[in-house]
Amino acid sequence: MLGNRKHHHLDSAARITTVVLAAGIGAAQDFPATIPSALKAAPPTRLTRFSDSPPLSSTGVTAGRAGQVSDPVTVASAGGPAVGQPVRSGPRRVTLQQVQQQSANRAVSPLAYMSHLSVEAAKEHRLAVEADYFPKFGATFLNLHTTDFLGQIVQVRRPFVGVTTQVPVQLVNQNMTVAALTMVQPITPLFEVRQAVRIARADERIAMAKATVSVSKNARDTEVEETYFKLLIAQRRLTSAEWKLRSGETRPLYASVSADALRVSGDGAGASEARKAVETAATVKELTASLNRFMGWPEDAELELVVPEPLFENISLQEVSDKSPAANLALVEAEETVVKARAAHSISKMEYFPAVVAVSGYLFQNTLPAVNSNFGYGGVMASYTLFDFGKREHTVKEARAQLGMAETALQLTKAKLAADVKKSYFDLERSRQLSQVAQKIGSSAALLMKVSSTSDSLEVSAARADMEVEMIEADFAHRQAFHRLQALMGTTR
Repeated sequence: MLGNRKHHHLDSAARITTVVLAAGIGAAQDFPATIPSALKAAPPTRLTRFSDSPPLSSTGVTAGRAGQVSDPVTVASAGGPAVGQPVRSGPRRVTLQQVQQQSANRAVSPLAYMSHLSVEAAKEHRLAVEADYFPKFGATFLNLHTTDFLGQIVQVRRPFVGVTTQVPVQLVNQNMTVAALTMVQPITPLFEVRQAVRIARADERIAMAKATVSVSKNARDTEVEETYFKLLIAQRRLTSAEWKLRSGETRPLYASVSADALRVSGDGAGASEARKAVETAATVKELTASLNRFMGWPEDAELELVVPEPLFENISLQEVSDKSPAANLALVEAEETVVKARAAHSISKMEYFPAVVAVSGYLFQNTLPAVNSNFGYGGVMASYTLFDFGKREHTVKEARAQLGMAETALQLTKAKLAADVKKSYFDLERSRQLSQVAQKIGSSAALLMKVSSTSDSLEVSAARADMEVEMIEADFAHRQAFHRLQALMGTTR
């Protein structure tokens, strides 16, 4: 009877949520009209891909073969959708490389923009500190009018006349104007500026390392790859759940209810399989939306994912041990922290030096009548704090302790990184072996099922889907272990 029912392409997520086990319905009851035809056997040359099996869309709908899948098109027909409305003739068939490329071509993300701003801020801070090497030019202008006479009354005795005369003597003009140009060139502070530049440059390197990690192609591709494989696994699990519910091994008696909730009558394996199917369908829908967001597509666009070839890598422990993980973020940050602590220690010692600067300038004034109104000047100024009650000594000791902490932290970081690299390599080696075993077992099992089965039953189809899930999961674990090792080593693909 299954072969006579018409196949309708419905949304699998909604269809699964409307399928329940209901007691009292006979086993001879018709199955829903959305049951697909039996899966064809996998070709011997592609046993690990099951390429002839009808693939699942992003929402679990079984799609046609690769040649029958086309992207959404815009049509206008009588009685059909309005002009400009997209009409999907099938799910979009995409590969992992296409998804990663589409994601890379999108606009810069806010995280990448924020990382760019952090690097720019660190760079500008370093340039601002380097500017202290050069002299500072300044200008001052002052114009005041006082309400009272600023001077003294001098009494002059006139001996021949025999009288005393009062003569006003102006010390400061009542209307005063001052204009000055100054230049100050630090001399001994240049040593402190040199150390401050080292600190600023270390902060800039740390910011660049963090930005590289957060917006690197490796990190973006790894995130896309993780979503891709999770969706691929969820789709295969949904396929397996559908076949199991229809195979009769869990007494799949169907009834239709509201799509908002799944009410399972009775308990047992059938109820458990139905719940798993609903949860898997929801996971497929969520992961499809996430993958579409990476590519800038509508979140409800159906996707047909192509299973990637298994990862092949032959890196050895000797190669990992010989290569120094110089680009690792933790190591870069620890090394630059030592540089900053060493520079701070040097600056603390320079507090014992006098501050010597060279000064020069030009001054115009009419404030003091007894002084020339225009003159230039130049010379050296020096200042030194004689007593500070031990502040400089304690500052030097504090900086020395911080330098020791930074150097110790660097050694610990190197030791931890070396241990993590070895551990990550052993995890990679284990996942590589498991992936190879899974691929071999999957190929052998697929060939055995093809030889021993004249036609694909629902149980065989479910077993094939479960087997492909195991193979994809093993390859996914292998890829994750490889990416973790790459992140520790600071290498690119």
